[in-house]
Amino acid sequence: MGTPPADSRRREGGAARATGSVEPPWDSVRELYRILRGVTQEALNPHGLLLSEYYGLTLCSRGPTPLKSITQALGVTPAATTDLARRLAGRGLIRLAPHPTDRRSRLAILTVPGHRLLRQAMEGQRKALRDLGVKISPPARQGLLRGVMELRLALGMSEDA
Repeated sequence: MGTPPADSRRREGGAARATGSVEPPWDSVRELYRILRGVTQEALNPHGLLLSEYYGLTLCSRGPTPLKSITQALGVTPAATTDLARRLAGRGLIRLAPHPTDRRSRLAILTVPGHRLLRQAMEGQRKALRDLGVKISPPARQGLLRGVMELRLALGMSEDA
């Protein structure tokens, strides 16, 4: 028995795609997201940060941040945010303070060591992404940029937002 035709593999969820296919490239987008997360995590490892910790510190860099806002931004449970905040506070990267208007809430405030570590981690992440960018051809980079721009326009978003 031979290999089924490409169109039947496509119907069955196979990876075959015809050149010029109008199938949405969501599998490729998911793979790109997975790659970028992996590269970012590798860049954060020398700084002793997990992605969630890095994102939490980034949120706190804007000023005192309610833990509820961190929960919403990271898309995690309140318990996960509490655990994250305790880890960061235990390392002296943030300080937890009472919320001025909500007795049940607390604010996460980035400390000086937290600012320093975040700055170093951001530099490491940017360098890792730049290094990754030079490993792909200029036409491939332009294709990615063009695809993102067209997707933004299709969604009614501005090109520069």
